[in-house]
Amino acid sequence: MPKATKASVLVFSLFICLVATANQDCDCLSHLVYDVVTTNHWPGVSFLNAKDEAAFSLECIFGRGLPHRLWESGLWMKTINYALSASKSNLQDERIVMVYNNSSKMVLDQASANGAMSSIQWLILAGEEALAEVLLHAETLSLFLDSNLFVFVYADCRAKIHGVYRVGPRGGVILDSAEYWDLDNGLTTSRLYDNLDKRRDFHGYPMQGVGVEVFDFFTTYLENGKVSGFVGDIVSTLMKTHNFTLTYKKLEGYAYGKVIKGTTNDWTGMVGELQNRRADLTVSELSVTKERNDVITYTQPIYIVSRKLFVATQEDFKKKLLAYTSPMEMILYWAILVTMLGLAFFLVFIVRLRKYLLPHEKVGSVNSLGTAVWCMTSALLQQGCDTYPTSMTARMVFWFGFFVSVIVYTSYSATLVSHLAVEKPATLPFSNLFELSLQDGWDAGCNENDLFQVTATQTCANSPTEECRVLNHVWNKVVMRSPGNLVTSYSQGLQKVLEGQYVFIGVDVTTNYYIRGLPPDLACRVKALQGRYLTGGIAIGLQHNSPFRKYFDNSLQKLRETGLMNKLIQRWLSAERSCNVDNIISAGMADVATLFIILLMGTGLSVVFFAGEVGWSLAFRNLSQRQRQSQPAREHQKVFSHNLPMAGQVT
Repeated sequence: MPKATKASVLVFSLFICLVATANQDCDCLSHLVYDVVTTNHWPGVSFLNAKDEAAFSLECIFGRGLPHRLWESGLWMKTINYALSASKSNLQDERIVMVYNNSSKMVLDQASANGAMSSIQWLILAGEEALAEVLLHAETLSLFLDSNLFVFVYADCRAKIHGVYRVGPRGGVILDSAEYWDLDNGLTTSRLYDNLDKRRDFHGYPMQGVGVEVFDFFTTYLENGKVSGFVGDIVSTLMKTHNFTLTYKKLEGYAYGKVIKGTTNDWTGMVGELQNRRADLTVSELSVTKERNDVITYTQPIYIVSRKLFVATQEDFKKKLLAYTSPMEMILYWAILVTMLGLAFFLVFIVRLRKYLLPHEKVGSVNSLGTAVWCMTSALLQQGCDTYPTSMTARMVFWFGFFVSVIVYTSYSATLVSHLAVEKPATLPFSNLFELSLQDGWDAGCNENDLFQVTATQTCANSPTEECRVLNHVWNKVVMRSPGNLVTSYSQGLQKVLEGQYVFIGVDVTTNYYIRGLPPDLACRVKALQGRYLTGGIAIGLQHNSPFRKYFDNSLQKLRETGLMNKLIQRWLSAERSCNVDNIISAGMADVATLFIILLMGTGLSVVFFAGEVGWSLAFRNLSQRQRQSQPAREHQKVFSHNLPMAGQVT
């Protein structure tokens, strides 16, 4: 055969082989795309239409029957022009298949600039030689934890599938663990786009935190750069679970965050640090509010808190003065009085009747009604008397009087003790925030820059709701009545509460924490009224639309399910407080003032009786003296008149 003919045959054979190989690749790629769509339950798929040269082409894939198979499965497909703006609005929730070439690079760059990388599921077909270029390109994209970009590295009718992402802007490109596909077995996973477990490891990503040093039971800053406390322990657990490092910045004061004056949505404090992307998360608690949620993102709530009204119990001096008459009803006092007088009368009656019937017998010293009443009164007061009835009947009456006195005394003492132990404090003139807003004699306040202040002055500034109307009224008419009503700490707020006529509006769990630090007698004077205000969750703050949220939420949910969250709550936020009565109950002047008043009244009455007795004795003595002085004169007059001659008698 001529050499030219042999060369022609060789070229033709090579061409036939290339065509066969290309046809096989096209057929395999067609099955690959179909398996991805059906296995992941996509309703359809979009293809980027580009004319650039690449290892594969969409015409090749389409030409092997892919559109027909998708149509038979009830799935749709469409093509997208590479010049279409890859914005969130244009490509929201799209599933896009593309061959890696210059056009696809432009689309990825545009999608990254428009923040659409996480809202689109990308499937990039590339050869083995293009993988390094894809990874280098990924360094420039906003391709983070929540992105769904997968590179299908194809060769010889097999594909190795890698998810490509970065943990954050300060991290490098990471490849997910590989999944595989071949024509015989299909995909090795049905959860190609489920990244929650695959990307739990943040590979030592350097997180930047921000916190405040306000409540150490929420966040305690340790010397080694770590954090503790309720929120601090949660953050430390997340660090271990997700393998990231943490450095943090502490803000001064009560810097949780509020809108800067003169702006509409620029924030200070921790919220401002997150809003301006100077921090990735908070290491201190942050209350969840609608206004903050517009500029930052939260994890799921880690605890629910409320604002409550804390006041000091007021002593009711009038009740204390009447406390010793309260154990028994007034009708019972009258019954006791009648009973004791009746016994006294009966005792005297028995003694005198026996003396009348048996005049020769000795009847003892109970010989008058006054003595009998004195004895019965002494018995009632647990005292004795120097009388001694001799007859059995009189003794029985006497003993029954003492027996009744013992029962009355014991019952009175027991009831008095229980009454004093459970004595209710004076009734407050208000029971909720609305009634407080109507008071003129009471002040109220909160911690400076507290959420109550932010809500009353900013959130509710122009709100027509009833709750905001009450908050505004309390703020303007009660809180702002005196400049000293706003305090710089919870301890200062509780001190003002104990001074009286002041209501502290504080977070329930936080206020109870500080109350437990007070001496027992003072702690039990502070009480919380029933109402709850500004109830909401506290959470860990994140940057707006942070990709870390779903990973942190998943870990927080596991903490709840395993009981670890409850253990942290019990350790740091045990809000219950109790008053140990044995340690704090002691009689004060107000408790025994009645005794001194009775003593003074008795002393005064004794003086009156003493004056009466002295006056009576002096009057009786003077009368007796005058009678004695007049007696000799009358006798002399009688003798003289006896010695005078009678009329007509001659001497």
